[in-house]
Amino acid sequence: MAGAAFPRIASAQATPVRIAGVFSDLFAEPFYAKDVGAFAKAGFAVDAISQYNAGAVAAAIGGGALEMGTGDLISGVNAINAGVPILLVAGGGMYRMGVDSPSAILAVANDSPLHGPADLPGKTIGVPTLVGMSTACVRAWLNSHGVPDSSVRFVEMPPNTGVPALQRGTIDVALLSEPFVTFGKGLIRSVGSPYDAAATLAKNKEFCVSVWYASKLWFEADPARARRAVNAIYETARWANAHHDETFAILVRDGKLDPDKARGMLRTVYATSLTPEIVQPALDVASQNKMFTKPVDARTLITKTP
Repeated sequence: MAGAAFPRIASAQATPVRIAGVFSDLFAEPFYAKDVGAFAKAGFAVDAISQYNAGAVAAAIGGGALEMGTGDLISGVNAINAGVPILLVAGGGMYRMGVDSPSAILAVANDSPLHGPADLPGKTIGVPTLVGMSTACVRAWLNSHGVPDSSVRFVEMPPNTGVPALQRGTIDVALLSEPFVTFGKGLIRSVGSPYDAAATLAKNKEFCVSVWYASKLWFEADPARARRAVNAIYETARWANAHHDETFAILVRDGKLDPDKARGMLRTVYATSLTPEIVQPALDVASQNKMFTKPVDARTLITKTP
């Protein structure tokens, strides 16, 4: 199926490469990359590894456990600013205001008394990572609606636990993206689309939620290998954007998800290049919410392929 999309080369000739993502469609591109064959065509034998959240990917790359992976801009940039040897090398999952708003939501249980921003002070919000792009967007969205972000409590929890936690009442609100929005169909409803807080800052109302990082030592050691890797990322993106049925099958298989519950989910569109215009909005939201020690210019952050 997916593996037939690109011709493969003999495994004896392939260079091992460890890549990682998270089982959310926005961060799942590494799992599609393994199946589609773009990396095999480029001379790599891919080992696709799942991580707890997007922040863990940057840490694993910096620690030498991975060569590449998808993470969010804020956790990755904080790692770079702290001296962790990783580089931002390619775009990942996009968020387009309006089109993708139903796919990334602040969710509450259907029977919740909460209906909008004004109801959220004093409540507990579950997020994938406490210091990351998603939380920065929630904070910015709250503040834009006149709700001090200090008036809510954030707790970190894996995305797949959000809907059950809402049903149990252990949290009041959960930040959910696909496939978990669709998993909660009939059980949850939206009280807002927090990624709109970053999208409103973008020229075309769209920005990168996930991006690809690489080990600095690995990426810079072999420029030809680095070029092949980035080309394979974007070949994977183009294939994934055109083959939603196949990527759906990979996501439910590797994530051990129920295909019937996930069917009909709104799918992510992946970037096929990386420009400052689709990176800067998330960086600005992070700066506004004091998640960086100083403002970050996307033009200085994006690594040019050698």
